[in-house]
Amino acid sequence: MGMTRNRPGKGLAFGVPLLMLVLAGGCSSQEGPPAAPDGGPPGTGTPDAGSDGGPGPTPVTCLPTNSNERIPLRLAATREPVFETFDNLRARVDTQCGTCHKAPEIRGGFQYTSSHAGLRDAATSMARMATQGAMPPLPTSDQLKQAVALGQALSSWLAQGTPEGSFEVREEGSSDGGVAVARDVGEAMTDLGHCIPGAAPLGRDPEKDAWFAQLTTLPRLLSETDTGIVTFDARTLAQHGTVAFAPTYPLFSDHAKKLRQVHVPAGSSIRYEPSTQRFDIPPNTRFYKTFFKPVKDAQGRVGYRKIETRLIVVRQPWQDSLFGTYLWNEEETVAELHDLRYRDGSSFSDRVLVYRTDEATGTTRNYAIPGRHRCIDCHTGSEAQNFVLGFTPLQLNRRPAGEGGVDASASVLPDELSQVDRMIQYGVLTGIRSSADLPKLETYGSKRPRNLQELELQGYFIGNCAQCHNPEGFAVKSNPAIASLDFSAGGILYQFPPSLKESNGLRPYVHLGVTDFAADLRSPAPASTLFQRVARDTDERIIHMPANVPGQDCRAALLVARWIASLDWPRDNGLSQEQKEAQRQERLRQAELAVRDTCQDPPDVRWVSEDFTDKVPYEPRNPHWATSMGTPPFEYLTRYPITQAHETLARQRIPTNFWIPKPGCHFESSAPPPSIEPWMKDALGNPKQPWGELYYATPGAVVFQGICANCHGRAGDGQSGAAKTLVALNGSRVANLVKGLAGTSSTGEPHMAMFERVLGPHGGARYLAWMASGGTTVTFTPEFMQAWIKYGDVDIDFSPRETDWGKWGANMLGAARGACDLVRAGKFGTGSSEPPSGNPNALGGATLWKRVCTLDNPLTPDIEAGTDDAAVAEWLQRAQFNAGVMAYFYLRDELSQGRIAPLRSECAKR
Repeated sequence: MGMTRNRPGKGLAFGVPLLMLVLAGGCSSQEGPPAAPDGGPPGTGTPDAGSDGGPGPTPVTCLPTNSNERIPLRLAATREPVFETFDNLRARVDTQCGTCHKAPEIRGGFQYTSSHAGLRDAATSMARMATQGAMPPLPTSDQLKQAVALGQALSSWLAQGTPEGSFEVREEGSSDGGVAVARDVGEAMTDLGHCIPGAAPLGRDPEKDAWFAQLTTLPRLLSETDTGIVTFDARTLAQHGTVAFAPTYPLFSDHAKKLRQVHVPAGSSIRYEPSTQRFDIPPNTRFYKTFFKPVKDAQGRVGYRKIETRLIVVRQPWQDSLFGTYLWNEEETVAELHDLRYRDGSSFSDRVLVYRTDEATGTTRNYAIPGRHRCIDCHTGSEAQNFVLGFTPLQLNRRPAGEGGVDASASVLPDELSQVDRMIQYGVLTGIRSSADLPKLETYGSKRPRNLQELELQGYFIGNCAQCHNPEGFAVKSNPAIASLDFSAGGILYQFPPSLKESNGLRPYVHLGVTDFAADLRSPAPASTLFQRVARDTDERIIHMPANVPGQDCRAALLVARWIASLDWPRDNGLSQEQKEAQRQERLRQAELAVRDTCQDPPDVRWVSEDFTDKVPYEPRNPHWATSMGTPPFEYLTRYPITQAHETLARQRIPTNFWIPKPGCHFESSAPPPSIEPWMKDALGNPKQPWGELYYATPGAVVFQGICANCHGRAGDGQSGAAKTLVALNGSRVANLVKGLAGTSSTGEPHMAMFERVLGPHGGARYLAWMASGGTTVTFTPEFMQAWIKYGDVDIDFSPRETDWGKWGANMLGAARGACDLVRAGKFGTGSSEPPSGNPNALGGATLWKRVCTLDNPLTPDIEAGTDDAAVAEWLQRAQFNAGVMAYFYLRDELSQGRIAPLRSECAKR
């Protein structure tokens, strides 16, 4: 099995903040050059290649590291063997799983029998779900530990042939052989390695570079990826071209310490481009990041344990990059590629490890390994579109304490400050004379920070938020309505407009009008949603930020609170400068006290697993579809015909608005459309914008992107903020429609064929309409819907009444019913309060929606006037069905082929 290149297309999951080098992988079926027992160069007896390609390694001097971030490694593990019996294992399974899944229970479509044969058949699936942290649903931190322990026991039982007696519970991964880090290296370890290689050009490893250039999957063992990588010996690594670096603005990762390393292939360099202020990273450059967690040994000494090492191999385009994470065994001698599979068998999924924090007491803590989809979520938004985070000009250019948004209380030592100049001397960086040539955060872009607090917050956002909140990031890709919320350097934060509200227009990101600032910061739902997102857990309205990151970063809450406190509050208008400053200082004091009182590092990590894939072979989400459809209240789903007219309309391009012009977008001059509608013209009868800027949409794209995409994602792959919120709130899993309903089996048969065999042609459309009209049993609260069901740039209009939204729940074709009800009453897009209308800018979409709602469904005067309740109900029911059919054709013909219709804010993607 192997992880293939991650090309864009069907089901590509966009969109986790794992700042630098967060990854994915799979066990390679490709044989690489054999690694020496000590993790040395490939090829037994082959001398190292020097910098000139000669027979010996380049001599390297290595001086003790002068860095503030110390990471002394622990000496050794002391864990005793653990044994289990089958009878006890069966009892543990029954205790943790039996209530929901032991026969005759079959929740979620899964069932097992509590016998040797029954557990043998179910153990693989149970172990996977437990190790992912997916079962039990929404576990507490203690339940998570119990689940991980059960998953480990089940895996060990399977690996040892499912004995009926006793067996040893072993950690996954290889424990044989491997390399122990030398004591002098471990004791001197820092975030820049245990020593700093001298200024001579680095050595080279052309044989390993050539091997990597032809790889399409990552190798199984970390020791195969870089000569000497598992030794952590900076001198050895430098002899082969690998050196350490550290970012100025690091990602929070549950307080883990990290060692980051880069290897540029022989003959290449990372070139700085002054015109773009970005690095051009050559193909097959390798980036490593090792995570360390503190462990207290039996003697009370604290050392750091290697948990995982993440690897990115840069390719162009970035979708071809190889990425994965290697998990270290408990002895820390071997790191093996993480390959726990998703529900559909793809690699690699979320996983939870449990490690001991105190070997004397046995105290443990959970450690979350983000899955492949989360890695893509974050790295999609890399600054240079190369899948690399953390190695950018701003990040590499280390700044002294108090400068460039760096914490004034930090200790930044000489080897940290000199890393850019060192990289230039090594030959790793070219196109630059010194660090003085690199941009600085405080002067980046055209705007300047208001004050120190705004600069410090921008620094934090660079490392923790900008990868998602930028024009190419997951947050914007999944919800273009928040495109303005660009937190990258030069984005929106400097001079942030306090009047800006969330895209649904209900709540401000920054609220400067609260009566009691300190009390508001302490409240469960603070008025400023930016603060709420970093200081409170996920709820129906928000995702906790930074997303995909375990633990609680109280520094984020403090920085946001201090920034809000530092702004100009309207209540201070009319005060003298001295009085304004006194008020500001008081708010800053209140911010620090409030965060100190309300934010604590949790004693353990709670992790909610995400798996938005479908089973293979495919199984419909609701197994009762065949018996439910065609009977009340869903008898109409088999009664209404689906004709060629539906398919034609779903693909028809209809003008609904004008493009939102942006720099870099060019429009061809164009004649007016055959039919000019009033919304296209201004009061003088002239076109509101040139005719060439008319935006055309298809009914299929409008229905899907205005309704379905809110949860299922614009790509139909289940990747959306709403999907993440749902699984965190109640464990509900949003379907991956592209690989599920619109996918194909291993034999090449479309999954929709199973519906067509029962329901006739376009049976998949009827199933989709059923699931979106009542087949989904998940409940959406009005609060959830108001926060997540957004118009964005889609020309759709429907009622914002909470009573309506509560009736729709997860059956979102109710929104299409609401849109058609506005069409029926002639109120679509008018902003009318009778019935309530939410999107007055959607006036141009009225023609499109009228065609959808009235297809084979005439709008008679009686229905239009609403005088016949039964006729109106029947008309709305058929209109709703028509909308579901539109979404089906867009899913089948466009999204399943990887084609996403651009919104009118995306003129660059025409």
